[in-house]
Amino acid sequence: MSRPTPAPPPTKMGHFAPETIRRGAIACLPLLPSTIIFGAVLGVLASQRGLSLGELLFMSLTVFAGSAQFVSVDLWRETVPAATIIIATAVINMRYILIGASLRPVFRGRPLWVKVCGMHMVADENWAVTMTQENLANPGFLLGGGIFLGVVWATGNSVGYLLGGGIPDPEVYALDFAFTAVFAALTIGMWKGKVDLLPWVAAAIGSIIGHYTLPGTWSILAGAGAGVVIAALTWRDDMDDTSPEAEYAVDGRQAYGAPEGTLNPEVGK
Repeated sequence: MSRPTPAPPPTKMGHFAPETIRRGAIACLPLLPSTIIFGAVLGVLASQRGLSLGELLFMSLTVFAGSAQFVSVDLWRETVPAATIIIATAVINMRYILIGASLRPVFRGRPLWVKVCGMHMVADENWAVTMTQENLANPGFLLGGGIFLGVVWATGNSVGYLLGGGIPDPEVYALDFAFTAVFAALTIGMWKGKVDLLPWVAAAIGSIIGHYTLPGTWSILAGAGAGVVIAALTWRDDMDDTSPEAEYAVDGRQAYGAPEGTLNPEVGK
């Protein structure tokens, strides 16, 4: 009697699988027009505020947060203390605390350098696209989208800066509405069913109340906080991610990922 053939070991995909990076970049292609337009608007504003193109591109590389960059550039005046700019941008970027928490299935079980590299390239747009995917086992999808958006964003910055004062008031052409329209469309793909109803309603109510009672952009955090609280209170164990991909990524039996959602069925038996 022949011995049964042992199951082959899982294929090591690495932390950022090249194929998954490519898929992430391709998935963000529909965002190219709005990203480059919005980036160009920031370039025009930076030119009008007296920043150099090098300073603008350095900011885009190190900060990579469109709304925070708009606020900081808009406040870029000699009469505004640096502490004011820092506090304002920090408040706006507090949403990344919640975004980072939602990306736990992507980064859990991975070393710190992977989390740092991956999170730095997280923008609202590639995060939203990533969260619509059924399988979040490999962070390469998120990174690929971030790299693509970063290149397009910097290109838009450069084009807008070189145009200079050619667009005196971007709001006249509704260019400031570009990302709002994109997020409205992405929201449809993020709907997972009736389980999302209460958190979404709570977030909407929190945002509306915050808009009329809180200054600046605090309404965004109010809505997000309300949604998170309701989601936590209504969470059930059967909603958690118990897929083999997630478990293997945590305990190390699988080498970080099956980016297409395929696994060796014998692994873990």
